[in-house]
Amino acid sequence: MTQEDSMRAFRLILFTVAGVMLAGVIVFIAVPARAANDGQVHVVQKGDTLWDISSEYLYDPFLWPRVWDANREIENPHLIYPGQLIAIPAEIETPGPTPRMAKPVLPPPPQPVVQETPAPAQKSGPEVKPAPNALPVAIQHEVIEALSTYGFIVDKDEIGLGTISSQEETHMLIVPGQTIFITPEKGQSLEKGKEYSLVRVFEQVFHPVTGRPVGYLARILGDVSVVNVGKKVDTAVVGDIYMEAQVGNHVMKHVQYRTWHRKNEPQPGKVLKGFILVSPQGKTLMGKGDVLFLDIGGDDGLGTGDILTVLDPRSRNSGRKKSAALSNTQESKGQVEVIIARKRTSLARIIQSDREIIPGDPVIFTPKQ
Repeated sequence: MTQEDSMRAFRLILFTVAGVMLAGVIVFIAVPARAANDGQVHVVQKGDTLWDISSEYLYDPFLWPRVWDANREIENPHLIYPGQLIAIPAEIETPGPTPRMAKPVLPPPPQPVVQETPAPAQKSGPEVKPAPNALPVAIQHEVIEALSTYGFIVDKDEIGLGTISSQEETHMLIVPGQTIFITPEKGQSLEKGKEYSLVRVFEQVFHPVTGRPVGYLARILGDVSVVNVGKKVDTAVVGDIYMEAQVGNHVMKHVQYRTWHRKNEPQPGKVLKGFILVSPQGKTLMGKGDVLFLDIGGDDGLGTGDILTVLDPRSRNSGRKKSAALSNTQESKGQVEVIIARKRTSLARIIQSDREIIPGDPVIFTPKQ
């Protein structure tokens, strides 16, 4: 072997060793450091979010901030890419596999509980009575999931209390326990010690029949409690977070979801009439399982679990005056069940559809005698 051949062989060996070392460095950098604690790493697929990943591995989508915290190289939790490696934090105790969370399940109306008379016993302390019309905790969770996933319709003055102007920590998203700063809108003031809701506001909603503005589509993000009221900026502490919240989101009066409330009791036998407003997903053709908004709510006598009939309109341009002619003699297109009723609107799900249901279709509800 000549000296030139020896040099070629040496260079070949040197390049091979360097290539192996470089590949090892790339793999080491690509895998998040926290993965070493557990060895559980998720490879991001198209359409994945931290919410989905948390639901799949930790069996609770609301733990997504923990996943983000375990992957400090992710600057924006909204932006993860196919092929990216996500370390699953090992220190979170999980309850074991449960079905992955999908669309919220309709909360059934509360049933009366018949209890046997207990044997006399000595009272060890003051009797604790449940809040009037309190919803079971499981149903509260489902209602919150519906409000954060599909949203609700708010009036303009409801979202005019203030906005989140800054936060104490440097995270891009707001997390439970964090201190945030709220700038009230002109002429508005928040109250110290009071709880408020964080919301993200989307597009304005117009009535599909009359064309009049109904409100704005919004989704609940979490809860905050005001701890200090300043001259220009108020301070609050974040409670529960249901969806990704950040600076710029709005603050509104606390959205009540813990109690079973119906503003007015419907008169037995009196038919309530209304229309389907819009689909929160923007669908124009809807079927069984889809969610939608109605233009009648708690002030009209609707409540969670009420079932309305969707009618086939005789005239697509029927307004509220013409709707007075609607009756049970009209052909039914399906049924919807109320998830939660606000003052003048309701969120409902289609539980039966004999044909396509669209915005502007009339609905009726007949309370039981």
